[in-house]
Amino acid sequence: MRFQHYLFKPIDNTPIVLWRVVFGLVMFFETWGAIAVGWVKQVYLDPPLFTFNFIGFEFLQPLPGYGMYVWFSLLGVFAIGVILGYRYRLFIVLLTVGWLGVYLMHKTSYNNHHYLMALLCMMMCMVPAHRTLSLDAKAGRVTPLSQCYNLYLQMFVWLLLIVFFYAAVAKIYPDWLNGIPLTQWLANKRNSAIGFLYQSDFQALLMSWGGIAFDLLVIPALLWKPTRKYAFWLGVYFHVMNSITFQIGTFPYMMIGACVLFYPSDKLRKWFRIKNHHSADLSPPTARFSKIATTTFFLFFAVKILLPLRHHAIPGNVFWTEEGHKLSWRMMLRSKSGSATFHVTKTDGTKVVRDPRADMSYKQYRTMAIHPDMVWQYCQFLKEQYTDSCEIYALVNVSLNFRNPKPLIDPMYDMAKAEWHLFQHEEWITEGPGWADK
Repeated sequence: MRFQHYLFKPIDNTPIVLWRVVFGLVMFFETWGAIAVGWVKQVYLDPPLFTFNFIGFEFLQPLPGYGMYVWFSLLGVFAIGVILGYRYRLFIVLLTVGWLGVYLMHKTSYNNHHYLMALLCMMMCMVPAHRTLSLDAKAGRVTPLSQCYNLYLQMFVWLLLIVFFYAAVAKIYPDWLNGIPLTQWLANKRNSAIGFLYQSDFQALLMSWGGIAFDLLVIPALLWKPTRKYAFWLGVYFHVMNSITFQIGTFPYMMIGACVLFYPSDKLRKWFRIKNHHSADLSPPTARFSKIATTTFFLFFAVKILLPLRHHAIPGNVFWTEEGHKLSWRMMLRSKSGSATFHVTKTDGTKVVRDPRADMSYKQYRTMAIHPDMVWQYCQFLKEQYTDSCEIYALVNVSLNFRNPKPLIDPMYDMAKAEWHLFQHEEWITEGPGWADK
């Protein structure tokens, strides 16, 4: 009961309203920016035969012609509606459905940032972020309110705490602690405009350990008043440098903007010159609503806490097998490269060597060659080409964190008979290298 009371105590809704504007801007630049930089073309238009969907969502296929440009353009329009608070409920739902579609439609360019945006979209559907500073409130489509339940703020705080905590924990493995991935990544940046910052290998080691400390402490530091200011400015430096160095899209700026969720409303009103205004009183929740909402809150975050732990229940090194890697906030942890060819024995005994680069874009090939689930999906495509009774053998060699390449898939396993299971280890994936291997 105490926790339920905590979730439903009234708070000033200024942080939520400002977050609506920030999130809308992020989604606008994410969607229209994807068109401008050619990402939509590369992911949805260039692939000659197919996209790699999330398994189970094969029915989601890119629109023909320039349809995906229209899709992303509409998402940008929906984001503008969210920014302005115009027909907010309609536009945030449309934005959520549309973004989930493009997210589940492909995984060639999978990253955790897109997953986080999908979760945030779903959360924004439940939040009354349009009750002030919105065209809906100005037009009288909603009753203006200057308060909301604490539940709506804590949803975002808890999610960000989980994201950064798991991002920190995932980095605690031998290669990262020795600075191996970052040493190579930064070596490739030494001729860039800020390359003078990365001339020493010690810098990579410092950034490796600093990244763990930052991810682990930044959210608690933002929550605690004495450290909030320092956490904010450190976060600005960290995210801007990440953006400049690694070109990781809108995520760094979304995280800087998310700091409005951690500052008290009186300061936000002062900084953004938001005037106090008369509004209706916030009605107490019904007993039924508060009980359902509290239960849903617990269940949702129980899933978010447990899901990133699932790889511990699956045999094998998740860095190699990728089983349990997705949806787990395992961000920028390792470097992998691979090559793949496929040997097909047709029903008449004829043998064919299939080069997948003839069937997909170069980016698809690079990504498929290091992900067992995508290798399996390509084998399903080959089965359709050569009939179910064919035999398929995958010669896939992968290098993990710049080690000598090793087979990712058992070359003696008939992949035409292989199955894919969501929460268990696949026997056709090899054991992979140990951390001490060269």
